Amino acid sequence: MIDRETYYEQTDSGMMALEKYVIGVFILSSVAVAPPSPPNESKRYRTDYVYNSKTDAFYKLHTETKHEYKAKQYCEIEGAKLMVPASHYDIVQAHAMFKQFPDLGPYIWVAADGKSHESVEEQALIEFTTEMNSYSYEHDYGFEGTASRCDVMRRDGEVESISSCFERLPFICKVDVKDAPYDSHCDVYATGYHHYPEVGSCYKIPDKVLVWNEAYVECKAQGAHLAVINSNEEHNILKNLTRSAEPHLLSRHSWYFIIGFRAIPPSREFRTIFNQTLEEAGYNEWSYTEPNNLGGSEYCGSVFKEDGKLNDVNCIHRYAYVCEIEVNNPQ
Repeated sequence: MIDRETYYEQTDSGMMALEKYVIGVFILSSVAVAPPSPPNESKRYRTDYVYNSKTDAFYKLHTETKHEYKAKQYCEIEGAKLMVPASHYDIVQAHAMFKQFPDLGPYIWVAADGKSHESVEEQALIEFTTEMNSYSYEHDYGFEGTASRCDVMRRDGEVESISSCFERLPFICKVDVKDAPYDSHCDVYATGYHHYPEVGSCYKIPDKVLVWNEAYVECKAQGAHLAVINSNEEHNILKNLTRSAEPHLLSRHSWYFIIGFRAIPPSREFRTIFNQTLEEAGYNEWSYTEPNNLGGSEYCGSVFKEDGKLNDVNCIHRYAYVCEIEVNNPQ
């Protein structure tokens, strides 16, 4: 079984920094942003990836810590892969990003390069029994593989191995420009968006759960934004979209989906990410008994899966979420 508490782990300082960032840009979200263009033309990708002209690739250092298998999954969700240190330029890029965060610790996950490396530890970073080190992921995580040796990169750029892939470490993702996903119709740096011409927007429910602030940042990184309901027609689209979505086991409650509205405490006035009241945005239908401010701490917005209507949730709880991008030139 996946360790839910470990998955939800997040430092108070990190959440406070993200909260300040999101509130700071919350009122500015209506500022026009130039639409994306294909990465092979613009050499631009998601806003949280950086471009290296030497490798013609994009990189992102994830400062949150994950098991090695989960790090691979996160990179894949973003259209990338856990970085293989295949060249001197990969090492230089990773080193430059790593040294910006001296508090992260001495190692980050990288993908195996097929070479033999010295062990990173004279004694294990975490003590596991032999049985745990060869334990099958399939038993608890639903896919094949064993927790054998995995590769890490030190701060000085040296690649070594550790004896267990269950260590929690930061990690670095990479995607070559030629492989970077881009949806030319929806103008977004991702795949899996569905276009609804009746409302002129594309929508996607990404394959991970996040707190409201993280979901806000993630949608923007793709060139989209958290979904905002502007009409009954759009409400019906989100209702059908969320009803058909597979339940995410790591969501706090699988029947809520984060969308783009919230209140700034202590106010209970809910406004969209474009700084509109719900009435100004065009949709203000709450689910039965909502908003109820359960526990006195529900200041973030979601939709209820069963009726697609609005609901308030706690901003620090993780849920699935809906990203939206308007199509300016529908084909």
